[in-house]
Amino acid sequence: MQEISLNFPTVIILVVIAALAVLAVRRMTRRGLCDCGDHCEGGCSGCEGCAAAESMAAAMGEAAKDK
Repeated sequence: MQEISLNFPTVIILVVIAALAVLAVRRMTRRGLCDCGDHCEGGCSGCEGCAAAESMAAAMGEAAKDK
């Protein structure tokens, strides 16, 4: 079995990956899984009230039917 060696570049890459994971989780906890505030004017109170989210869901539904 090959041993795992942790040299400086490997540690740096692992720290960067961990930092990006923390930022992703932080963003999901603050904004939720619906990110329609970026596309709807004035934000929205969830994916149900956002036309951009509705059109994305419709497109995904059509793509699923085609397969």
